[in-house]
Amino acid sequence: MAKKRSAETNYNTHLASEFLMMSLLNRKGKDAYLSMGNKKGVDIIVRTKKGAICVVEVKGLNKQNDWLITTKGELPVADNLFYALICFHGQIDNLDAKADFWLIPSHELNKKPPVKVSENKVKTVYVQYTYVRDNYQKYLNKFDWLELYLDRN
Repeated sequence: MAKKRSAETNYNTHLASEFLMMSLLNRKGKDAYLSMGNKKGVDIIVRTKKGAICVVEVKGLNKQNDWLITTKGELPVADNLFYALICFHGQIDNLDAKADFWLIPSHELNKKPPVKVSENKVKTVYVQYTYVRDNYQKYLNKFDWLELYLDRN
């Protein structure tokens, strides 16, 4: 018998995270665009007030594990790159439960790298949930730094 699919066990956690972030960006009045497809390089593009672009890379977790960032061995960093790290706290199936997000500029996440690199042949980079929770509280459920970037560029 086939294993029952759920948001806890498949790609739906990532999709739920992307659509949650898009919903929040739209509710904040941002000019945001969701990229669709299996091999996309960007999750969300946000247009700045001056017409430049900002990229939001969305990473979602159901439980408080570590966010998988990339299999290329290092944390991607750019002035216009933000990471939206979303956690559903094991409650993804509960529509009344609140998900938390940390919207962190990539250069800030790279300053205090809460990064683990696996020892496998593929160099998988993870960002540790506990480190983000304990050290990035000023980014929790806030758009402040994205809004500063969008206003300046």
